[in-house]
Amino acid sequence: MRLAADAALVGLTLGMVALVGVGVALSARRSGREASSATRLGLAVVSVLALWLGATALLASTDVLSFRSARPSPWPLLPLSGIAALLLLGRAPLAKTLLANTPRHWPIVAQSFRIGVELIIFAWHQDGRAPNQITFEGRNFDILVGLTAPLVAWLVATNRVTPKPVLLWNVLGLAILANTVATVATSTPGPLHLDWPGAPFTAITTWPVLWLPALLVPLAVFLHVMSLRQTLTVPR
Repeated sequence: MRLAADAALVGLTLGMVALVGVGVALSARRSGREASSATRLGLAVVSVLALWLGATALLASTDVLSFRSARPSPWPLLPLSGIAALLLLGRAPLAKTLLANTPRHWPIVAQSFRIGVELIIFAWHQDGRAPNQITFEGRNFDILVGLTAPLVAWLVATNRVTPKPVLLWNVLGLAILANTVATVATSTPGPLHLDWPGAPFTAITTWPVLWLPALLVPLAVFLHVMSLRQTLTVPR
């Protein structure tokens, strides 16, 4: 179970990196770039994300993020840094051009990856690495976003929904994600820890578990922000 869950997370993470790269390349092609230039841009994005994953995996192999020392673990800086970097890059002129040429349902359907994340977290709970409250049996409702993403994406792609429900879905998705992140943060040792039942969630600083807060959480936030920006430009 332990090996299968870890392999699933690695596969899901690398799959999302590849999906982002392909999405960037296709959007660049739709914007008028030549195929070779669009491919290079997609590969550049994949390379940057791969470097980030490599750096965080290296951190996980050291004691920098561990809970063994007296100081609080700095692991929350990873998702905060990832979110900040993606949002800043999203404000760049190139990103705006790519966003304008990205079909509105793409960022929505991509949120389906959260189904896989929740199943993996539940597997961690089953093998004793994650407390109950961070699973869908506890206070984690993130799987609802993943389950509804294909339907919302289909409604958007077929023009069967107005912008307001899409805006609401994204806002609720961000709220659910914030609740999940808060539950995880308060389940780890340190100043944020609450008196949850069971053992603290110390596995979050180990590889590949660390890739969840380091990349997948920032990616979920980024996809919501992309969808919100696209939806706000749709005529009412």
